[in-house]
Amino acid sequence: MRLTNEVINSNEYALVSDYSTIWREIGENNSESIFEIQGRGQTPNKGVQGYVDVQSVRGQFGWGFNVPSQDLADTYEPGDLRKDATIIYPGETMWDGTVINSNTPNPMYNQKAYLSRTKETYDGNSWESSKNVRIFRYAEVLLMKAEAANEMGDPGTALAALNQVRERAGLPDYTDTNQDNLRMKIYHERRVELAFEGDRTFDLIRQGRAATVLAKEGFVAGKNELFPIPQRQIELSGGALTQNPGY
Repeated sequence: MRLTNEVINSNEYALVSDYSTIWREIGENNSESIFEIQGRGQTPNKGVQGYVDVQSVRGQFGWGFNVPSQDLADTYEPGDLRKDATIIYPGETMWDGTVINSNTPNPMYNQKAYLSRTKETYDGNSWESSKNVRIFRYAEVLLMKAEAANEMGDPGTALAALNQVRERAGLPDYTDTNQDNLRMKIYHERRVELAFEGDRTFDLIRQGRAATVLAKEGFVAGKNELFPIPQRQIELSGGALTQNPGY
């Protein structure tokens, strides 16, 4: 918790008021941003290859991969402003006036990867676009502090940090101080706050819940906590590297 306090007490960061703007061009390197990969839509373009196209609405803008699950959509609390800022639905009118096709192949898409062709910098190349990729935000620091404080038996500090994130999402403060209940609430908050930011699988592994939550996805305990080591790297190491279990 000491490290999260150092970040918080530095007064260099703060939650932005409108969650939905974080992934727009106007939200790049904002007060909440601690680390994001910089994209440059110039000649030649210098962006993250495929980040936008791979996740964009299939049949309209891109390939339609990394789609929201119904389980994610159902886990948002009523009134949570983050849901509309995270999920694109067929037929929806986007913030820039673009109308999403009503007959898309998938029922949902990732809005955080959306690039406006009319209201943001766009030179016709969405494969290497100007869109920054957000990696680490101040909201996650607050959730880290909440989790650490709860595990240390300090629910008051945990709730204070957690509720800053909830209030920005338009939700009422959480008040339950039971450690087990609060732990699960923090886990839930991480899921909806950080959806599609690359944390979910690693969170579940760290929390010891991956084998249960991801069982339907084929997760194998004792194997999928780690990635396989490429065989060529094992060979180049002269035997210093050995393959991870199960591969």
